[in-house]
Amino acid sequence: MLRRVSDDVTEALRAEQQRFEAALAEVNDADALYELQVQFIGKKGSVSKLRGRMGKLAPEERKAFGMAFNEVKKAIEASLEGKHRAIKTLQREADLGRFEDLTMADTMSPVGSIHPVTRTRRQLSRVFRKLGFDVVDGPHVEHELYNFDKLNIPADHPARDMQDTFFVNGPAGETDSNLVLRTHTSPVQIRTMLGRKPPIRIVAMGTVFRKDDDPTHSPMFHQIEGLCVDEHVTMADLKTTLYRFVGAFFETDLKVRLRPSFFPFVEPGAEFDMECPFCPKDDAGAKLPDCGVCKGSQWVELGGAGMVHPKVLQACDIDPQEHSGWAFGFGIDRMAMLLHEITKLGLLFDGDARFLEQFPC
Repeated sequence: MLRRVSDDVTEALRAEQQRFEAALAEVNDADALYELQVQFIGKKGSVSKLRGRMGKLAPEERKAFGMAFNEVKKAIEASLEGKHRAIKTLQREADLGRFEDLTMADTMSPVGSIHPVTRTRRQLSRVFRKLGFDVVDGPHVEHELYNFDKLNIPADHPARDMQDTFFVNGPAGETDSNLVLRTHTSPVQIRTMLGRKPPIRIVAMGTVFRKDDDPTHSPMFHQIEGLCVDEHVTMADLKTTLYRFVGAFFETDLKVRLRPSFFPFVEPGAEFDMECPFCPKDDAGAKLPDCGVCKGSQWVELGGAGMVHPKVLQACDIDPQEHSGWAFGFGIDRMAMLLHEITKLGLLFDGDARFLEQFPC
Protein backbone atom coordinates (compact mmCIF):
# COMPACT_ATOMS: atom_id res chain seq x y z
CA MET A 1 0.00 0.00 0.00
CA LEU A 2 1.45 3.37 -1.07
CA ARG A 3 1.80 5.95 1.69
CA ARG A 4 0.16 9.36 1.48
CA VAL A 5 2.47 11.79 -0.32
CA SER A 6 1.96 14.53 -2.88
CA ASP A 7 -0.93 13.33 -5.07
CA ASP A 8 0.67 13.86 -8.48
CA VAL A 9 3.86 11.95 -7.58
CA THR A 10 1.84 9.15 -5.97
CA GLU A 11 -0.34 8.81 -9.04
CA ALA A 12 2.76 8.77 -11.26
CA LEU A 13 4.27 5.91 -9.25
CA ARG A 14 0.99 3.97 -9.39
CA ALA A 15 0.65 4.57 -13.10
CA GLU A 16 4.20 3.33 -13.80
CA GLN A 17 3.65 0.23 -11.68
CA GLN A 18 0.43 -0.57 -13.53
CA ARG A 19 2.10 0.08 -16.87
CA PHE A 20 4.93 -2.25 -15.86
CA GLU A 21 2.56 -5.04 -14.82
CA ALA A 22 0.70 -4.76 -18.11
CA ALA A 23 3.96 -4.90 -20.09
CA LEU A 24 5.29 -7.81 -17.98
CA ALA A 25 2.32 -9.96 -18.98
CA GLU A 26 3.43 -9.71 -22.63
CA VAL A 27 7.05 -10.76 -21.99
CA ASN A 28 8.01 -14.28 -23.09
CA ASP A 29 11.83 -14.33 -23.29
CA ALA A 30 14.88 -13.22 -21.30
CA ASP A 31 15.93 -10.49 -23.74
CA ALA A 32 12.53 -8.78 -23.61
CA LEU A 33 12.56 -9.11 -19.81
CA TYR A 34 15.91 -7.36 -19.61
CA GLU A 35 14.68 -4.56 -21.86
CA LEU A 36 11.65 -4.14 -19.61
CA GLN A 37 13.89 -3.92 -16.56
CA VAL A 38 15.99 -1.19 -18.17
CA GLN A 39 12.86 0.66 -19.33
CA PHE A 40 11.40 0.94 -15.82
CA ILE A 41 14.13 0.63 -13.15
CA GLY A 42 17.29 1.11 -15.16
CA LYS A 43 19.48 4.15 -14.56
CA LYS A 44 17.32 6.18 -16.94
CA GLY A 45 14.12 4.17 -16.43
CA SER A 46 10.73 5.77 -16.02
CA VAL A 47 10.38 4.72 -12.35
CA SER A 48 13.96 5.73 -11.53
CA LYS A 49 13.34 9.19 -12.98
CA LEU A 50 10.44 9.77 -10.56
CA ARG A 51 12.90 9.76 -7.69
CA GLY A 52 14.23 13.04 -9.03
CA ARG A 53 10.94 14.68 -8.01
CA MET A 54 11.78 14.20 -4.32
CA GLY A 55 13.56 17.53 -4.26
CA LYS A 56 10.34 19.31 -5.20
CA LEU A 57 8.37 17.85 -2.27
CA ALA A 58 7.90 19.45 1.11
CA PRO A 59 10.36 18.13 3.75
CA GLU A 60 7.57 16.34 5.68
CA GLU A 61 6.57 14.43 2.50
CA ARG A 62 10.01 13.25 1.40
CA LYS A 63 10.34 10.38 3.83
CA ALA A 64 6.93 9.03 2.95
CA PHE A 65 7.68 9.37 -0.77
CA GLY A 66 11.01 7.55 -0.35
CA MET A 67 9.27 4.66 1.38
CA ALA A 68 6.60 4.58 -1.30
CA PHE A 69 9.20 4.65 -4.07
CA ASN A 70 11.10 1.75 -2.49
CA GLU A 71 7.91 -0.29 -2.20
CA VAL A 72 7.17 0.14 -5.90
CA LYS A 73 10.74 -0.64 -6.92
CA LYS A 74 10.91 -3.75 -4.73
CA ALA A 75 7.56 -4.94 -6.12
CA ILE A 76 8.85 -4.51 -9.68
CA GLU A 77 12.11 -6.31 -8.85
CA ALA A 78 10.19 -9.21 -7.27
CA SER A 79 7.97 -9.47 -10.34
CA LEU A 80 11.02 -9.47 -12.61
CA GLU A 81 12.66 -12.22 -10.60
CA GLY A 82 9.52 -14.33 -10.64
CA LYS A 83 9.14 -13.87 -14.39
CA HIS A 84 12.80 -14.76 -14.91
CA ARG A 85 12.35 -18.05 -13.05
CA ALA A 86 9.21 -18.82 -15.01
CA ILE A 87 10.96 -18.20 -18.35
CA LYS A 88 13.88 -20.44 -17.34
CA THR A 89 11.46 -23.19 -16.33
CA LEU A 90 9.62 -22.97 -19.65
CA GLN A 91 12.88 -23.01 -21.60
CA ARG A 92 14.09 -26.09 -19.74
CA GLU A 93 10.78 -27.88 -20.30
CA ALA A 94 11.00 -27.04 -24.00
CA ASP A 95 14.55 -28.40 -24.18
CA LEU A 96 13.59 -31.61 -22.37
CA GLY A 97 10.56 -32.08 -24.61
CA ARG A 98 12.44 -31.53 -27.85
CA PHE A 99 12.28 -34.39 -30.33
CA GLU A 100 15.01 -35.07 -32.86
CA ASP A 101 14.33 -37.39 -35.76
CA LEU A 102 17.66 -39.18 -36.12
CA THR A 103 16.38 -41.18 -39.07
CA MET A 104 16.04 -38.11 -41.31
CA ALA A 105 18.63 -37.99 -44.07
CA ASP A 106 21.03 -35.04 -44.15
CA THR A 107 19.97 -32.95 -47.14
CA MET A 108 22.45 -30.08 -46.66
CA SER A 109 25.88 -30.31 -45.10
CA PRO A 110 26.87 -27.17 -43.18
CA VAL A 111 29.55 -24.97 -44.69
CA GLY A 112 32.61 -24.56 -42.48
CA SER A 113 34.17 -21.24 -41.50
CA ILE A 114 37.57 -19.84 -40.63
CA HIS A 115 37.91 -18.65 -37.05
CA PRO A 116 38.38 -14.85 -36.81
CA VAL A 117 41.72 -15.28 -35.00
CA THR A 118 42.99 -17.68 -37.69
CA ARG A 119 41.76 -15.34 -40.42
CA THR A 120 43.53 -12.39 -38.75
CA ARG A 121 46.72 -14.38 -38.23
CA ARG A 122 46.84 -15.34 -41.90
CA GLN A 123 46.29 -11.73 -42.94
CA LEU A 124 49.10 -10.58 -40.62
CA SER A 125 51.40 -13.18 -42.16
CA ARG A 126 50.63 -11.98 -45.68
CA VAL A 127 51.25 -8.34 -44.79
CA PHE A 128 54.57 -8.92 -43.04
CA ARG A 129 55.85 -11.33 -45.70
CA LYS A 130 55.28 -8.59 -48.26
CA LEU A 131 57.28 -6.24 -46.01
CA GLY A 132 60.23 -8.65 -46.11
CA PHE A 133 59.80 -10.52 -42.81
CA ASP A 134 60.12 -14.26 -42.20
CA VAL A 135 57.34 -15.86 -40.14
CA VAL A 136 58.78 -18.14 -37.43
CA ASP A 137 57.39 -20.14 -34.52
CA GLY A 138 58.59 -21.73 -31.29
CA PRO A 139 57.51 -24.13 -28.51
CA HIS A 140 54.67 -23.36 -26.10
CA VAL A 141 56.58 -24.86 -23.15
CA GLU A 142 59.69 -22.76 -22.66
CA HIS A 143 62.72 -22.64 -20.37
CA GLU A 144 62.98 -19.58 -18.12
CA LEU A 145 66.33 -18.90 -19.77
CA TYR A 146 64.58 -17.97 -23.03
CA ASN A 147 61.32 -16.68 -21.57
CA PHE A 148 62.92 -14.36 -19.00
CA ASP A 149 66.71 -14.43 -18.41
CA LYS A 150 67.96 -13.57 -21.88
CA LEU A 151 65.25 -10.92 -22.19
CA ASN A 152 66.75 -8.88 -19.35
CA ILE A 153 63.96 -9.91 -16.97
CA PRO A 154 65.72 -10.73 -13.66
CA ALA A 155 64.56 -13.28 -11.13
CA ASP A 156 62.90 -10.65 -8.91
CA HIS A 157 60.86 -9.10 -11.72
CA PRO A 158 57.04 -9.17 -11.12
CA ALA A 159 56.48 -10.93 -14.45
CA ARG A 160 58.16 -14.02 -12.99
CA ASP A 161 55.79 -14.17 -10.04
CA MET A 162 53.49 -17.18 -9.73
CA GLN A 163 50.43 -14.93 -10.14
CA ASP A 164 51.37 -14.17 -13.75
CA THR A 165 53.10 -17.31 -15.01
CA PHE A 166 52.09 -20.95 -15.42
CA PHE A 167 55.00 -23.12 -14.25
CA VAL A 168 55.33 -26.62 -15.66
CA ASN A 169 56.53 -29.75 -13.85
CA GLY A 170 59.46 -31.54 -15.44
CA PRO A 171 59.95 -35.28 -16.06
CA ALA A 172 58.81 -37.63 -13.28
CA GLY A 173 56.91 -34.79 -11.58
CA GLU A 174 59.99 -32.63 -11.04
CA THR A 175 58.65 -29.34 -9.62
CA ASP A 176 61.78 -27.19 -9.91
CA SER A 177 62.13 -27.65 -13.67
CA ASN A 178 62.54 -24.01 -14.79
CA LEU A 179 59.88 -24.72 -17.41
CA VAL A 180 56.94 -22.39 -18.04
CA LEU A 181 54.12 -21.94 -20.50
CA ARG A 182 55.51 -19.06 -22.53
CA THR A 183 54.10 -15.71 -21.40
CA HIS A 184 54.91 -14.01 -24.72
CA THR A 185 56.37 -14.90 -28.11
CA SER A 186 59.64 -13.11 -27.27
CA PRO A 187 61.47 -16.44 -26.68
CA VAL A 188 61.15 -17.00 -30.44
CA GLN A 189 63.17 -13.82 -30.97
CA ILE A 190 65.86 -15.12 -28.60
CA ARG A 191 66.03 -18.50 -30.32
CA THR A 192 66.25 -16.79 -33.70
CA MET A 193 69.08 -14.46 -32.65
CA LEU A 194 70.97 -17.42 -31.16
CA GLY A 195 70.54 -19.43 -34.36
CA ARG A 196 71.05 -16.75 -37.03
CA LYS A 197 73.46 -13.98 -37.75
CA PRO A 198 72.23 -10.47 -38.63
CA PRO A 199 70.52 -9.18 -40.68
CA ILE A 200 67.39 -10.60 -39.06
CA ARG A 201 63.81 -9.65 -39.96
CA ILE A 202 61.17 -11.92 -38.42
CA VAL A 203 57.68 -11.96 -36.97
CA ALA A 204 56.70 -14.57 -34.39
CA MET A 205 53.03 -15.45 -33.92
CA GLY A 206 51.33 -17.91 -31.65
CA THR A 207 49.54 -18.78 -28.44
CA VAL A 208 50.78 -17.44 -25.10
CA PHE A 209 49.63 -18.04 -21.54
CA ARG A 210 49.25 -15.85 -18.44
CA LYS A 211 47.24 -16.23 -15.24
CA ASP A 212 44.74 -13.54 -16.22
CA ASP A 213 41.06 -14.38 -16.30
CA ASP A 214 38.47 -11.60 -16.26
CA PRO A 215 36.00 -10.03 -18.73
CA THR A 216 38.81 -8.33 -20.70
CA HIS A 217 41.57 -10.96 -20.32
CA SER A 218 41.98 -14.65 -21.03
CA PRO A 219 44.58 -17.08 -19.59
CA MET A 220 45.25 -18.12 -23.19
CA PHE A 221 45.56 -15.58 -25.98
CA HIS A 222 47.49 -14.91 -29.19
CA GLN A 223 50.37 -12.55 -29.79
CA ILE A 224 52.57 -11.35 -32.63
CA GLU A 225 56.04 -9.87 -32.23
CA GLY A 226 58.40 -8.44 -34.81
CA LEU A 227 62.18 -8.18 -34.69
CA CYS A 228 64.73 -6.47 -36.90
CA VAL A 229 68.48 -6.62 -36.19
CA ASP A 230 70.99 -5.08 -38.56
CA GLU A 231 73.60 -2.36 -38.81
CA HIS A 232 72.41 1.22 -38.19
CA VAL A 233 68.82 0.28 -37.30
CA THR A 234 66.93 3.16 -35.67
CA MET A 235 63.54 4.09 -34.18
CA ALA A 236 62.75 5.81 -37.48
CA ASP A 237 62.90 2.39 -39.19
CA LEU A 238 60.56 1.00 -36.53
CA LYS A 239 57.98 3.77 -36.93
CA THR A 240 58.11 3.50 -40.72
CA THR A 241 57.54 -0.26 -40.57
CA LEU A 242 54.58 0.16 -38.22
CA TYR A 243 53.17 2.86 -40.49
CA ARG A 244 53.46 0.60 -43.54
CA PHE A 245 51.95 -2.30 -41.62
CA VAL A 246 48.77 -0.59 -40.37
CA GLY A 247 48.18 0.95 -43.79
CA ALA A 248 48.45 -2.43 -45.52
CA PHE A 249 46.45 -4.31 -42.87
CA PHE A 250 43.50 -1.90 -42.72
CA GLU A 251 43.84 -0.93 -46.41
CA THR A 252 43.85 2.81 -45.72
CA ASP A 253 46.46 5.46 -44.94
CA LEU A 254 46.72 5.74 -41.13
CA LYS A 255 49.06 7.72 -38.92
CA VAL A 256 51.17 6.03 -36.22
CA ARG A 257 52.48 7.57 -33.01
CA LEU A 258 54.88 6.39 -30.30
CA ARG A 259 54.51 7.19 -26.59
CA PRO A 260 57.38 6.63 -24.12
CA SER A 261 56.99 3.52 -21.98
CA PHE A 262 59.08 0.92 -20.17
CA PHE A 263 59.76 -2.68 -21.09
CA PRO A 264 62.81 -4.51 -19.67
CA PHE A 265 63.90 -5.91 -23.04
CA VAL A 266 63.95 -2.62 -24.99
CA GLU A 267 65.60 0.77 -24.42
CA PRO A 268 64.12 3.19 -25.24
CA GLY A 269 60.63 1.68 -25.09
CA ALA A 270 57.31 2.97 -26.36
CA GLU A 271 53.62 2.22 -26.67
CA PHE A 272 52.48 2.57 -30.24
CA ASP A 273 49.05 3.75 -31.39
CA MET A 274 47.43 4.00 -34.76
CA GLU A 275 44.94 6.51 -36.05
CA CYS A 276 41.45 5.08 -35.56
CA PRO A 277 40.12 3.76 -38.90
CA PHE A 278 36.58 3.28 -37.55
CA CYS A 279 35.62 6.88 -36.66
CA PRO A 280 32.38 8.00 -38.40
CA LYS A 281 32.74 11.03 -40.63
CA ASP A 282 30.50 13.89 -41.63
CA ASP A 283 29.71 14.88 -45.22
CA ALA A 284 32.91 16.95 -45.38
CA GLY A 285 35.07 13.98 -44.33
CA ALA A 286 35.82 15.29 -40.82
CA LYS A 287 35.84 12.66 -38.05
CA LEU A 288 32.97 12.73 -35.58
CA PRO A 289 33.57 12.27 -31.84
CA ASP A 290 31.01 9.50 -31.24
CA CYS A 291 33.24 6.53 -32.14
CA GLY A 292 32.59 3.30 -30.24
CA VAL A 293 36.15 2.05 -30.78
CA CYS A 294 38.39 4.98 -29.82
CA LYS A 295 35.78 6.81 -27.67
CA GLY A 296 36.46 10.04 -29.55
CA SER A 297 40.24 10.09 -28.99
CA GLN A 298 40.89 9.27 -32.69
CA TRP A 299 43.70 6.89 -31.63
CA VAL A 300 43.71 3.13 -30.97
CA GLU A 301 46.41 1.61 -28.76
CA LEU A 302 47.99 -1.47 -30.37
CA GLY A 303 51.01 -2.61 -28.36
CA GLY A 304 54.57 -2.05 -27.21
CA ALA A 305 57.78 -1.43 -29.12
CA GLY A 306 61.31 -0.09 -28.82
CA MET A 307 64.99 -0.59 -29.52
CA VAL A 308 66.32 -3.99 -28.45
CA HIS A 309 68.19 -3.60 -25.16
CA PRO A 310 71.99 -4.02 -25.52
CA LYS A 311 71.91 -6.66 -22.76
CA VAL A 312 69.50 -8.74 -24.85
CA LEU A 313 71.80 -8.51 -27.88
CA GLN A 314 74.81 -9.49 -25.74
CA ALA A 315 72.89 -12.46 -24.27
CA CYS A 316 72.40 -13.68 -27.85
CA ASP A 317 76.08 -13.22 -28.82
CA ILE A 318 75.40 -10.13 -30.95
CA ASP A 319 77.75 -7.19 -30.49
CA PRO A 320 75.65 -4.08 -29.69
CA GLN A 321 78.52 -1.92 -30.91
CA GLU A 322 78.15 -3.32 -34.42
CA HIS A 323 74.43 -4.06 -34.59
CA SER A 324 71.24 -2.56 -33.28
CA GLY A 325 67.65 -3.73 -33.46
CA TRP A 326 64.06 -2.94 -32.75
CA ALA A 327 61.08 -5.04 -31.74
CA PHE A 328 57.35 -4.66 -31.35
CA GLY A 329 54.48 -6.78 -30.11
CA PHE A 330 50.70 -6.71 -29.90
CA GLY A 331 47.71 -9.00 -29.45
CA ILE A 332 46.29 -10.85 -32.46
CA ASP A 333 42.96 -11.23 -30.66
CA ARG A 334 42.64 -7.45 -30.32
CA MET A 335 43.41 -7.04 -34.01
CA ALA A 336 40.71 -9.61 -34.82
CA MET A 337 38.24 -7.69 -32.66
CA LEU A 338 39.11 -4.43 -34.41
CA LEU A 339 39.06 -5.92 -37.90
CA HIS A 340 35.72 -7.71 -37.48
CA GLU A 341 34.13 -5.24 -35.01
CA ILE A 342 33.79 -7.88 -32.27
CA THR A 343 32.82 -6.34 -28.94
CA LYS A 344 33.59 -9.12 -26.42
CA LEU A 345 36.86 -11.03 -26.09
CA GLY A 346 35.11 -14.15 -24.78
CA LEU A 347 33.27 -14.64 -28.07
CA LEU A 348 36.58 -15.65 -29.66
CA PHE A 349 37.02 -18.60 -27.30
CA ASP A 350 33.48 -19.76 -26.40
CA GLY A 351 33.17 -21.99 -29.45
CA ASP A 352 29.61 -20.84 -30.11
CA ALA A 353 28.71 -21.98 -33.63
CA ARG A 354 26.19 -19.13 -33.98
CA PHE A 355 29.05 -16.66 -33.63
CA LEU A 356 31.55 -18.55 -35.81
CA GLU A 357 29.03 -18.96 -38.63
CA GLN A 358 29.19 -15.19 -39.14
CA PHE A 359 32.67 -15.65 -40.66
CA PRO A 360 32.17 -18.05 -43.59
CA CYS A 361 34.99 -19.19 -45.83
